[in-house]
Amino acid sequence: MNTWNMTRNEIIEQLNPIAGKIFKIEDVVLTDEMSAETVEEWTSLAFMQLLTAVEEHFGFKFKMMELLQLKNMGDIIDAISNHVS
Repeated sequence: MNTWNMTRNEIIEQLNPIAGKIFKIEDVVLTDEMSAETVEEWTSLAFMQLLTAVEEHFGFKFKMMELLQLKNMGDIIDAISNHVS
């Protein structure tokens, strides 16, 4: 999949079904504020599954320092953007 030069909206559009499946939320609408504190299904296991699915879908690997900084969906979207822009 060619993910170069994706806009933030394009990233969110592709991330919606991935996050929805992992967090078991039908018709999820991602927001920057979504986190373990606001999403009941956002467990540490689900978080790791999300990151793995993101890496597979967008074709890159997160660096360890990036992973330590991911606190909410906005951070994840920003990190994806840094890899695909």
